[in-house]
Amino acid sequence: MRKNDHIYPYLKRYINTMKNIIELETGTRQLLSHIHGNIGIITLNRPESKNALSDELTPALRKQISNFNIDDRVNALIITGAGDAFCAGGDVKSMNSSNSKKGGWSKSASEKQVIANLQEKQMTLTYNLYNFSKPTIAALPGAAAGAGLSIALACDFRYANENAFAIAGYGKIALTGDYGMSWLLPRIVGVSKAKDMMLSNSRVLSKEALSLGLFDKVIKGNNLLKSCLEYANILSNFSPIALRAMKDNIQSSYNLSLEESLNKEAVELIRASKSNDHKEGIRAFVEKRKPQFTGS
Repeated sequence: MRKNDHIYPYLKRYINTMKNIIELETGTRQLLSHIHGNIGIITLNRPESKNALSDELTPALRKQISNFNIDDRVNALIITGAGDAFCAGGDVKSMNSSNSKKGGWSKSASEKQVIANLQEKQMTLTYNLYNFSKPTIAALPGAAAGAGLSIALACDFRYANENAFAIAGYGKIALTGDYGMSWLLPRIVGVSKAKDMMLSNSRVLSKEALSLGLFDKVIKGNNLLKSCLEYANILSNFSPIALRAMKDNIQSSYNLSLEESLNKEAVELIRASKSNDHKEGIRAFVEKRKPQFTGS
């Protein structure tokens, strides 16, 4: 196999033309990981199964998210899927197997053990992704379903191909939702629409998803990754210190009063004002040049 032959076509085109591209070892070909400049790119690579989560892919995804969060080379993260789907969620076909371990389930495990196992998996994937300290973009070439939709919702932004769609998918197999679906979805589309999507299993196509704020941008043609990289590069040019604090301010505001949010903003702004990045930003503004932020 030649270098990059394992990469699906539209990413491969860009990989082959990119400079400063680094491929990282993930321990499995079901998950690909690259650094382009200062942008991390994670690719769910099970196109034959619509990138459904597996016992091999999911642990690697958790680990790579954690690694990128502390990798100083990376200022923004893109998560995408191989082929014509983002992620179909859990592998329904494997659930039909007697050896299936959906949510950690096995005949020898107690219900308490199974619940604790799934809770830990959710915290180390969706929770960590939602609280990722750098900007995150989900690049959706197609369907985002079930836990796959939850992963996309945990990202800061969702860019989608015009053929992409979102679907909860749980009702059809008599499940109830996982990986943060019931918390993330209503915060983006509202309670009523979230109930509609989950209870009726309705499919939301790209045009409606854009109007709901479920998708932030819909991209025509084969320019999805290019558009994501362009936006990620814009974001990555700002101070990592400021971006991290901005994300935390916004996300923590759900659980704070206005007074508490004002107090937190004051703390974060004063701390940022003492950073080298702030000093560099002021110098660059005065000197009419692009600032060179270092995250210090």
